[in-house]
Amino acid sequence: MNCLEISGEVCHVDPVRYTPAGIPALNLILKHSSEQIEANLKRTINCELSAKIMGNDALIPLKIGDRIKTKGFIGNKSAKSNQLIFHINFIEYL
Repeated sequence: MNCLEISGEVCHVDPVRYTPAGIPALNLILKHSSEQIEANLKRTINCELSAKIMGNDALIPLKIGDRIKTKGFIGNKSAKSNQLIFHINFIEYL
């Protein structure tokens, strides 16, 4: 199963673009901070995650500093790339 749910702060948003098929696409960077338990030890997590939103959700007016909760999956950045990107298919403002 390939499913990721993560919340964070939008720290970069590209302008909306359109695919050759006319589908809206939005690239962003999501900054996440939390404390997690690993091997019975508290661990502070700080990371930035490249993400992409496709379709009508790409038209949601996101701006830097927005706190959001997201769900989606991890996939390749493109057909010719092995870089991973988070494909968001659910977004909610916090």
